[in-house]
Amino acid sequence: MIVVDASAATLLFCDPTSEPRTARAREVLSDDPAWLVPEHWRVEVCAALRGLDRGGKLRDATRAVRLLGRLTVATVPTEELLARMWQLRGTLSTYDAAYVAAAERAGLTLVTADARLARSSAHRCPITVIG
Repeated sequence: MIVVDASAATLLFCDPTSEPRTARAREVLSDDPAWLVPEHWRVEVCAALRGLDRGGKLRDATRAVRLLGRLTVATVPTEELLARMWQLRGTLSTYDAAYVAAAERAGLTLVTADARLARSSAHRCPITVIG
């Protein structure tokens, strides 16, 4: 099982001809199909898909959202992450802190496309960067 943040998951829906990290994301994320995510994850991925659609970077945004709804993921309630998220407030965004807190809590690797997050010194979990 892995923790997958929105930046990594969003790459799955991108056109590989316009987003070079898509193939790598599909490879990394298919290696471990059991995902743990904070409960807000689908909302954050949907927001990213909206941005990609508005920028003309998705072939079929409606299909992408439909697939997002069908993905099977285990979720962690926000209230179980809040204390650690608050500890990370000086170093990470609230959203990034939620993924780090989930990974730390479960003793799992966090998969992200955000190199800045991986460079942060605040986390106490392994991080795999898709890049």
